[in-house]
Amino acid sequence: MRLFITGSVILTVLLTTACATQRREPLDLPKFEQRVSLQKIWNKSLGDPRGAILSPIVAGSRVCGASAKSISCFNGDTGRELFETKINEQISGGVGAGGEEVFVGGEDGVVTLVDASGSVKWESNVSNSVTGIPLAVGGLVIVRDVQGRLIALDRETGILKWDFQVPSQSLILRSNPGLAVGLDESILAGFHGGIAMNLENATGEERWGVNVSIPSGDNDLERISDVVGTPIVLEQAVCMATFQGRAACFDVETGRQNWSVKVSAVGSLGFDNDKIFVSDSIGHILALDRKTGALLWRNESFQYRNISGPSSLGPWVIVGDLEGVISLLDSTDGSFAGRAKTDGSPILTNPLVIGDKVFVQTSEGNLYAFGLE
Repeated sequence: MRLFITGSVILTVLLTTACATQRREPLDLPKFEQRVSLQKIWNKSLGDPRGAILSPIVAGSRVCGASAKSISCFNGDTGRELFETKINEQISGGVGAGGEEVFVGGEDGVVTLVDASGSVKWESNVSNSVTGIPLAVGGLVIVRDVQGRLIALDRETGILKWDFQVPSQSLILRSNPGLAVGLDESILAGFHGGIAMNLENATGEERWGVNVSIPSGDNDLERISDVVGTPIVLEQAVCMATFQGRAACFDVETGRQNWSVKVSAVGSLGFDNDKIFVSDSIGHILALDRKTGALLWRNESFQYRNISGPSSLGPWVIVGDLEGVISLLDSTDGSFAGRAKTDGSPILTNPLVIGDKVFVQTSEGNLYAFGLE
């Protein structure tokens, strides 16, 4: 979890003090009888991310990742590098993809689109540092800046088509927020202050807006309640969660709330056929019923281990933690089923699942591919 501070220096001091007083020793992971094994297939060094929250992404038939200054794409099965493209400024936003095109945003506001051959197709300056994962939808690339503004760029030329701004907050959670595609290629986005919106693709006009949660508390830190991760679209519902707030599902067409559960979430939600999985800020993993939000189980073994958001692989739930450990849980009851290690540095984002393979990027900039055995 990262905080982007738009307020005064006093708030910076308060933030540092609060974090220092809330530190807790992480629990040791328990021993268990291993039921499934994650075997490393390959790993590659992408380079130092310099503090950016970056995760791998599928781009057509390849897997791509980024460092602070480059994008690299690989054959997902073998790890063979297909290309590495240098970027002119430091990458701050996550890697997005549309087909085999890849795009990233930079600290100085430059959005770069790289084509299937690894060549830079265009660069476009949106005038403010880019955060989160860009989205390709229709003929547009949608990016987000650090103040929550959404900017739509023409996918062929990089020319600005529209932008959209919600009211700013004094403190903003910098949590790698993503975007999702709704009905008729509309854009589903979560914002600071617990707000979520559905926007028209062509114009950026609002179709509907909802409160996933409503900020509350005695000070700016306690009132942070930003939508975290990427909204997930499940048939007729869109689901998302907030830090220090709630997880909720809404009708994707109307925005009507289906259910809501109090939780302080980190990362994107995970899901399978009948459950939604949530990682919370303490380090608990919750399984909720997809239709009702009812709690099905809770695993408290990761307390204070700064876990990533969860992902689903068949009957397993996968999370990474502050020591670069990947854990597999049984999705039926949350019990431990398997474990694998990376380079010992934190895994900050949800593991990427493609078929029967799992890809994770560590905060030291190493990309790992694992297979189930």
